[in-house]
Order: sequence, then C-alpha cells, then structure tokens
Amino acid sequence: MSPRKVLFVMEGGGTLSQDHVRGVIYRELFASAGITARYVGHHSAPPDWLLRPISKNAKRIVKTYEYQLFAMMLDRIRTRLNRRQIVRLAKQYDVVMFVKVSSLDLIKQVRRHTKARLVYDISDALWLPFHGGIYQDIRDILSAVDAVTWDYQYTLEFARQYNSALFHWPAASQVELFDAKRARAKPFKSKGKTILGWVGSHGTALNLYVIWEALEKLFQRIPSLHLRLLGVGNDPLLLPHFEGVSYSELPYYGPQQMIDEIFGMDIGLFPLFDVQDSCIRGFLKALVYMSGEAAVIASPRGQIPELIQDGVNGMLANSTQEWVDKLERLITDHELRRRIAAAGLETVRRDYSLKKSFEALLRALGTS
Repeated sequence: MSPRKVLFVMEGGGTLSQDHVRGVIYRELFASAGITARYVGHHSAPPDWLLRPISKNAKRIVKTYEYQLFAMMLDRIRTRLNRRQIVRLAKQYDVVMFVKVSSLDLIKQVRRHTKARLVYDISDALWLPFHGGIYQDIRDILSAVDAVTWDYQYTLEFARQYNSALFHWPAASQVELFDAKRARAKPFKSKGKTILGWVGSHGTALNLYVIWEALEKLFQRIPSLHLRLLGVGNDPLLLPHFEGVSYSELPYYGPQQMIDEIFGMDIGLFPLFDVQDSCIRGFLKALVYMSGEAAVIASPRGQIPELIQDGVNGMLANSTQEWVDKLERLITDHELRRRIAAAGLETVRRDYSLKKSFEALLRALGTS
C-alpha cells in the first residue's frame, strides 16, 4: 500500500529558500494527489523583524554580542523542543523527508521510534569545509536513512559512496507559479533603463565579484543600465565597492516578491567562480530567470552547460571580456534578447516543470 502521509523536516524552519523549493512549494500538489504533507522545522525562525532587520534599531540589536548570545541560547532551547515534536509526529507518518537537516542524532531518534521510510535530500556541497561545522556527520546521515534524493550529478557522486538507494529529484523551475502571475505581476521598474538582475542570498553575493570589472566597463559605455540585486542582506561589505554601477537592493525577499522582481528584469545574471561549490549548486537560478522571461547569461560551471545552449536559450561567459561582449550584445540587440528569453521559457515549460519534479519526488518517497 502506498504511503499517504509525509512529514517534511526542514533545517531552517521555513526561513531558507531551500525549505520552499524543496518542500513547501509542493503543498498543493500533495493535496491534489490525496497525500497529507506536513512541514516542521528542525530550527525555529526568529521574528521577522530580526530575521530581516530594516529599522536602524533592529539592525543595531542583531549585531550586539548580547543578542547573539541570547539568540544562540534560545535556538538551542527551541531546537530541543522541536526535536521532541518531530520524533512524536514521525510515529504518525509513513515517510519522513529530511531536507538539509544537520542532526544525525535527530535522525537516529526518529529511526528508533518509527517504522516510517526515512529519506534525505542532499543539495549543495555539504561535505566541504565551509559547511563542516554544521554538517560534519553528513556521511553518517546518508548511511542512516533508507533513501537519498539528489538534484545534480556532483551530489550523486558523493551520495553513492554512502547509500545505494538513490533517487533523482530534479530542480523545479516554478514556471507554473510564474504563469499564474504573468499577466498581473508588479515588477521593479527603473524608468528608461535596461534592468540587469541578480537573485541570491548574502551567502552567495560574493559571486558578484566575478563580474565586477565587466559591469564597471559596461556601465561606463551604456548609461541606460540599472543593476537590481535581490537577497544580499544588510551588510554592504559583502558587495563589490561599485564605482560607476547604478544599482538598488531588495535585501530580503519572499517567493512572491521574487516572481514579481524577475518579471521586471531584462537580463538575469548568474556568475560563478570556478570552484567545486559552484559546480554543485546546479542551475536553479537560471531556471527561475527563464521562467520570468529574463534572458540568462551564466558562467559555464557544473551542469549549467547542459541547460544553456549558448546563444539559443541563454548565453555562457567564461571571462571578463566574454561577460562584457555578450552582455553588450544582449543589452543592445533587443530582438536577440527577446528570442533567447522566449527559448528559455520554452525550455523550462518543456523540461523543468513543477509537475515533473513532483513526480520524481513521489518515486523517492515510495508513493508511486
């Protein structure tokens, strides 16, 4: 008999974009399939005014030692309570899906107290030193569960060393969500400007340094440009010290804001350094640009060249000069930009729909 109840355990308590794109986004599809899905957090999210501080007082508070100490102690208490709840809930579910959860102890506790199928979703290079303090037990975690889902080849190669039950769960472009808002979106506008857009987080903003020089050269040549940055947080030191680049920021954003903002972008930027972490991140950022009909230009890292056909449904740039030349073509040749954007939208509708991703997820969960 196929399982009908799935418990999603998310590391960030709903605060991470990962929690959305690898969990919550499928809520309605689960309901349509007659499957009960519940989402709980391993950690709990702090109040939104502290998570995304806007006021000067909030920004000052979150930087104090006293707040950091208080937040750490509070997180420990709430996480301990969350773990108890997760173990109790797991007894009522057929499948427990761990999304980027860092606690081996939690997974072992769930294993001892339930007969549910345990599945772990591995994404990002969790085994690299950058993540080491949090995911030091990732190898044992993969060995402790019944199955592992992976999105890109690099994560598969790592996971297969520790578990043989491996299921491909491809990234979803979210194109259906874009289609639902396509005619009524309220995108960011900068009058008379061509909008270059970047979507990410404060943890990935460092990749903007890849194209810093290229942007400075382009903004000198073409004054009708504007750079729109989403998700960079409130620390200006994370960004390049732009000199002639006209830019604006949305420090934090939600799923609906992201869709609106991407509809306002003419060109979507996806620069990456040539390191292992970049290769493993995959191409989800390119998929959401394509869904919003922004012409994509990306560094050819990892599996990005498998998605983007240079000059057809996007562009690939591997050096500062290539970024300058290809961006300039996209900026000045409106017909080329329109054609590439249309091909990108066709790509995601054909190959990376939310429905296709959901069907793959069901196979991993054992529900189909």
